[in-house]
Amino acid sequence: MARRMIGAAMALAMCIGAGPGALAQEIVLASHRAAYVLGLGAARAAAVAGIEGALTVELQETCDGWTLSQRMRFRVQDQDGDTIETDISFSSWEAADGNTMRFTMRSSSEGEVVEDIRGRAVLAGSGKGGKVVFTQPEEEVIELPPGTIFPTLHTIHLISRARAGDRIVMRPVFDGSAVDGAYEVNAFVGAASPPGAARPARPPAGVDATLLAGRSWPVRMAYFRMDDQRGAEPEYESAMRLFENGVAVDFRFEYPEFTIRGVLDRLEAIPRPGC
Repeated sequence: MARRMIGAAMALAMCIGAGPGALAQEIVLASHRAAYVLGLGAARAAAVAGIEGALTVELQETCDGWTLSQRMRFRVQDQDGDTIETDISFSSWEAADGNTMRFTMRSSSEGEVVEDIRGRAVLAGSGKGGKVVFTQPEEEVIELPPGTIFPTLHTIHLISRARAGDRIVMRPVFDGSAVDGAYEVNAFVGAASPPGAARPARPPAGVDATLLAGRSWPVRMAYFRMDDQRGAEPEYESAMRLFENGVAVDFRFEYPEFTIRGVLDRLEAIPRPGC
């Protein structure tokens, strides 16, 4: 569950015909902090009666790349009123050229750590494969397939292809949230909303609506294990509205048993570095 939750959450924060440098010049992501209120969207299993929690995200440009930090805390309640509390924290740094990533992820349930992952991933270049060197939970090296990209570049890639009018975008992505390696991420992009159309008329207090003034697209993503056979069911799916500056709203994290909704509560810009 922890792996699926943090992986779906990272759908927000995350090239054909162009290298990372060229795309980074085309797409300008907004450094920002955002907070989302989590709640139960739908329950497909009688055991799930309610979900409540919060997701916080900070994406920040640095002089040599991008940092991403996330924390997701939520409580699942069953029909008998019993609850299970989960806390997931993730942080990463990605190089500006898209070829290096450092990451840490820790998840706990009822106050006890159940997963602790740390490591470093390196790609041989744009469109090439690479490797991940884990230091936690144990020392291990795994291979990444050709074409793998990391979460921030994946977000840039999605926006670039959405601008070009593509409706299906597929790419292997390694996000550092598990020791499984890269996942094949199939994204389905809906029709674009013009600038200002998706901006709320009355944004919540604490939401900088200027960050929601650009074009946006509804995006749905399915995550498949790289070794799955064709036609296999995805590990999980997520949906959101993605703005061309990288800000995302209206989340849905979809699992066989239930759906979690994420509603934007706070949003603020972070100044770009003076490099």
